[in-house]
Amino acid sequence: MNWMFGKTAMWFMATIAVATMAYATAQDVQLPEGAGKKVLQDACTACHSLDGVVKLHLDKDGWEGLIASMISNGATIEQKDIPVLVDYLVKNFGPAGAKPADAQASGSDAAAKMLLETACTACHDLDLVQDEHLSKEDWRMLVNSMISKGASVEDKDVPMLVDYLAKTYGPKK
Repeated sequence: MNWMFGKTAMWFMATIAVATMAYATAQDVQLPEGAGKKVLQDACTACHSLDGVVKLHLDKDGWEGLIASMISNGATIEQKDIPVLVDYLVKNFGPAGAKPADAQASGSDAAAKMLLETACTACHDLDLVQDEHLSKEDWRMLVNSMISKGASVEDKDVPMLVDYLAKTYGPKK
């Protein structure tokens, strides 16, 4: 019976992985042509869609910080392609078209937002997060609870995520 369950679970996980990859590559985001387009598509869609990426509108430092964070989380980008990708992102998704709050986001805020949008939405939508108005300590306990239930957040990223959640969704004043 255990063998049968294990085989079913394996096929289920394989199906989910294939569906996730198909969704990421079949997204509606239309990227402008440019030297970094292929790097962005290859490196970023391995883990998530580009919907959140193209909405960030970061400056050069912000994109560099986000890319460094994604590399530390396992993204595969050749060293020579990083400046090409940064230039592409700044040119096409830089602060010029951003809302003021997005333009002021720091690299760590952008990385935390991306982590929130990828790790947390694997199980629930962001309405659950937005409805909470927790203290920093309460966010820390909730994030640790979610990690114990399988959320894909590395220990090194917990402080960044907790800070972002407390700043963005802290107690109402």
